[in-house]
Amino acid sequence: MLYKMDLLCVDADVFSVVNIRLGLDQYTIKKRHRKIKTRVEIRFTITCGHVSLQEEHQRLYEQHKSRFKGFIHATLDEYLHAGFHTTVFDTMQLCVFDGEHLIAASYFDLGERSMASLIGMYDEAYAEYSLGIYTMLKEIEFGQSTGRRWYYPGYVLDKPSSFDYKLELGQMEYYTPRKRWGAHSNYDQKETLAYGLRQAMTALEQAFRLEGIPFKKWHYPYFSMGYMPLWKNRFLHLPLVLELGHDHEGSLMMGFCPESQSYLMVRVNPCPDEQHFINMEQASEYNDGGVYLSHLMEYVDSPQPCNTLEALTFLYHWKNRPDTLPPS
Repeated sequence: MLYKMDLLCVDADVFSVVNIRLGLDQYTIKKRHRKIKTRVEIRFTITCGHVSLQEEHQRLYEQHKSRFKGFIHATLDEYLHAGFHTTVFDTMQLCVFDGEHLIAASYFDLGERSMASLIGMYDEAYAEYSLGIYTMLKEIEFGQSTGRRWYYPGYVLDKPSSFDYKLELGQMEYYTPRKRWGAHSNYDQKETLAYGLRQAMTALEQAFRLEGIPFKKWHYPYFSMGYMPLWKNRFLHLPLVLELGHDHEGSLMMGFCPESQSYLMVRVNPCPDEQHFINMEQASEYNDGGVYLSHLMEYVDSPQPCNTLEALTFLYHWKNRPDTLPPS
């Protein structure tokens, strides 16, 4: 199974995922990056080959996990193979050693004309050597030496973030909302799904405040489960929702759907067998129970499209019913 994210719920916000790539035909390493390479290669030993996971690689992964955002695979093997015993991908392993001690490792997949960087890890005790940047530079070198045209280092977000170091590698292209590649220098945040979603939810919050409608805003990191084909109509798929209260059927919530470009009003309940569906660890930030709705929520009934006026009209009557409770 391949799954491409369009949105990401981290750092108490919702972002668009902006996929980027670097053309290797005309790539020339920057002076400061050359200095990083030289410094590392004088001091340490570097190896590159097909994946061969050892205990030391898992040790490095355990150290690195605390820097992950979102959901986290328990082991490096699970990260690379998604729980399967075999893979169709040609995955390479780049390692940096200080003597016998593994201090950095990265993994990348090879295609016929391209390559995709998967993950880079390094020992914090060696942070001064910029090993995360180094392994990416070494991957690029590998791609050029083997005649590949494109290097895919993953993604950045639609607003400035800790992912932006990738943009410093060279002149990036980005995958546009029109499903074409264009120069990242022409990137416009206002074209993204997340920008429209944030604008729509801010407008909804303002309307509710103006009319005195109580609500509780939740960021919902499990929204991606609602996009899986098997469960598309079962699980909540909105990354940002306003909780409006409760009745005997469940929690009433409202959010903006980027695909339909409309507000949806939904009733949801926590999924009783959540652990059956969620088998990954979550980043520590998701433990903030005042910001994140960190339970898998399933629909009580089908989501109902509505505009702001229709929602306000419904809520005036709904909140005065004797069987409803205000938002938590």
